[in-house]
Amino acid sequence: MKTHWIEVDDEVIGVIRRAAEAFTDSPNDALRKMFELGPAALSTCAERPISRRPRPGWRKSRAADGELVPQSEYELPVLRALSQLGGAAPAWQVVEAVKPMLADRLGAADFGRMANGEERWENRARFARLRAVERGFLRSDSRRGIWELTDEGIARLGELEADQQKARPE
Repeated sequence: MKTHWIEVDDEVIGVIRRAAEAFTDSPNDALRKMFELGPAALSTCAERPISRRPRPGWRKSRAADGELVPQSEYELPVLRALSQLGGAAPAWQVVEAVKPMLADRLGAADFGRMANGEERWENRARFARLRAVERGFLRSDSRRGIWELTDEGIARLGELEADQQKARPE
């Protein structure tokens, strides 16, 4: 059965509400009763989508200082992952490639879920991309959802890897 959407004013909706059985009838069910059409074969009302947004005033607790991998430590894995993926890749592939690079440092708090359902470490990897774009290491004009290294980003990756080599004990 095809459904149609109509606008009704407050007075009409009030009549529909009075004719409806609380918690069981949709506006369509109430109108079908009023016009003696009998019940619909299938429910015509879509369920209200569950909002992923928190309610006003609700705030998920923040991670305590020191519980998360510092934001600065995401730069090298993001640049390295992009380099390994050929210099440009969909965001989800880059984030997926970053995870094993950080695996030994990620703790329980990093795997905590944000209000939008995303794990904190994934969110922080995406912020590392934003910072890299701001600093000119990733292209700002790539197609939506594609992360792409710039020449400056390739040079920065070389610097970070050289610094990492110097810091390793021999």
